[in-house]
Amino acid sequence: MKSAEPSKILITTSRNPTQMMRTFCNDLARSIPRSMRINRGKSSLDTLAEKALEHEAEKVIICDRWKGGLGKLHLFELGSSGLVQFYPLMCVRKVKLQKTFGYVRSKAAKSLILQTESGISFEARKLADILSHFFNIPKLTSDETLSPNTQAAMDISLNAARRIQITFLQTPRKIEIGPRITISYLTWRPRK
Repeated sequence: MKSAEPSKILITTSRNPTQMMRTFCNDLARSIPRSMRINRGKSSLDTLAEKALEHEAEKVIICDRWKGGLGKLHLFELGSSGLVQFYPLMCVRKVKLQKTFGYVRSKAAKSLILQTESGISFEARKLADILSHFFNIPKLTSDETLSPNTQAAMDISLNAARRIQITFLQTPRKIEIGPRITISYLTWRPRK
């Protein structure tokens, strides 16, 4: 299954991030091809749009702080008038970093696919479709054969509590390397 080249993606935090949020952004940047982590500082969304243009990035992920830790993942596309929110907004319950898996990758993955389990919920399947589109990566079910060139897989499944879980696997052996993101809930459209 062939796909167009993935979009370039900037990954950053909200203002005043914790050390864990910075580490999480670094983990994401190593796991998602053609992505790079930048320091946000006091940058507004307009300034982030300018930075995306400078780096020839078409997408931006902002890891937002909530109650002292990582709380939300905002996805944005670069539009003609700046950054445009891409839904769903992912509210994060828990994150497990790469170092807790005993794995620290020095180089970024060059290829990525999105993989889903066969018994996931409608909401998880919908999220998988949207993330496949956002990251411009092919989507396979866990029983389909991976290309031998694929280095990593973004896996969407349900955990024991039936919460959506996103994690990254090293392929072809399917070893979980993280980060692992447990979703609390998804917001599918802007609040009025």
